[in-house]
Amino acid sequence: MRKEIILAVAIGFFILATVLDYLAGPIALTLPHPFVFFTKLYFDQYPLTTVAVGLRAIAIFLTVSLVFSLIEKNYFLKAAILFVISVLAVLYSIQQIKTGMRTTSLQWTLSIAHAALLLVLTIFYNLILGLITGVKEKISPDEDKNNE
Repeated sequence: MRKEIILAVAIGFFILATVLDYLAGPIALTLPHPFVFFTKLYFDQYPLTTVAVGLRAIAIFLTVSLVFSLIEKNYFLKAAILFVISVLAVLYSIQQIKTGMRTTSLQWTLSIAHAALLLVLTIFYNLILGLITGVKEKISPDEDKNNE
């Protein structure tokens, strides 16, 4: 039940971000890197776009986290894959902004970059779960032997 709610929230955020992008219209900015967009200067100039980028970043984060939650255990592997995805997403965003290419719109590029930062939370979560599970596996066999 919980995963369905997260999926519904992510879909709702995608839809709301699309509506806000439509209302705000396209933007043409030259940014030094994607992470300066959430400063007061840009928020004052592009409030709807800023909210849309934030909502879309959260929706991407929720979707990726939900997909990886379907994989049982393998916490360290999930953390490693998420780390690679996160790094590649940030590099992609930086390249899109620096070169002026528009494979994706600027709004999507910014959302991808900020979602990659949010994935750090999931990476740490999986690392902690992996450590806890590893410690439990080391302790558990000793307890089973003592109970016999």
